[in-house]
Amino acid sequence: MKMLSFRRLPATPASCLLCHALCPPSTAAGLCGGCLRDLQQLAVRAEDVCPRCAGVSSGGAVCGQCQQKAPPFDALWTSVYYRPPVSGVLHSFKHLRDISLAAPLAVLMKSLPPPWLAEQDFDWVLAMPLSRERRLFRGFNQCEELLRLLAADFAWRPVPQSAVYRRFAPPQSTLAAEERRRNVRGIFEAVGNFNNCKVLLIDDVTTSGATLGELSRTLKKAGACSVFAWTLASAKMKKF
Repeated sequence: MKMLSFRRLPATPASCLLCHALCPPSTAAGLCGGCLRDLQQLAVRAEDVCPRCAGVSSGGAVCGQCQQKAPPFDALWTSVYYRPPVSGVLHSFKHLRDISLAAPLAVLMKSLPPPWLAEQDFDWVLAMPLSRERRLFRGFNQCEELLRLLAADFAWRPVPQSAVYRRFAPPQSTLAAEERRRNVRGIFEAVGNFNNCKVLLIDDVTTSGATLGELSRTLKKAGACSVFAWTLASAKMKKF
């Protein structure tokens, strides 16, 4: 009886997840170099934003609003502006449940890190929690997917999601600025131990910063000594 033999076929290039052009198998997260450069065109420059709230500022100075009343988080950084093509990729990832896009978005974040990241040593890293209802509707937490990939590269210790509870509230995207602040008041409850901990928050998009602020306030009430935030994209106005 003859033994069956199998011929190993040579590896074939993968397709870029965005433009579908063939790219080498070693390309990080399935992005071709051209698409990564296109996404990086929306990079936030540290000299254009306030280091506390990531709002528009000249020369990277703390803005007047933060000088008058500092936000609950110690620093906020956003990697890119929420404009096409980033906005389209995020929409497919978040709302069309294309989990494969988590990897290229994490690569984009990693290529444009916060200027303070290398100087900080975090005890815990927390993905922006979703309410149970929102998680069941969406099927996953997009921020957890980003954190999972980033944590592997930075050797972070993620906070168990059970450590912070988020009650259901209407989506922030449907509300005006003042309504956003009222909508998030008291929606978080810290169950875990954050005493004397330095915490980093990971989120996908920030607009008013109200949700990040409320979560930071909750963590500090639970004992956190400092809270930093890093989001993929900012919906705030870009300075030209």
